[in-house]
Amino acid sequence: MVGDDRRGEAVAGVAAQPGDARATVALVEALSPLDARTAGLLQALSHQLRNPLTAVIGYLELLTDGTLGPLSMEQQRVLRVVVAGVTRLAEFVDDLEPGSPAR
Repeated sequence: MVGDDRRGEAVAGVAAQPGDARATVALVEALSPLDARTAGLLQALSHQLRNPLTAVIGYLELLTDGTLGPLSMEQQRVLRVVVAGVTRLAEFVDDLEPGSPAR
């Protein structure tokens, strides 16, 4: 991949310049705590959003499967729009979780 080639070139360039390599290592070490805090924040955010989404999805399923009674054609149309939006939101929340595969 092109991005991999560029990274390889960058690493080779850093390795060729020992002074720069030390600066790079120092930068990585300085950013590591920030990376850990960011991952923790994303995990907490994902968890806090997932809880209410689970309830919304559950009630949407009750509406969709007719458990709560029949819906008019217009209500069904609106429900499909809402389900699509909630599904996109749930996928977004899943993607917030650190280590989740990219879509």
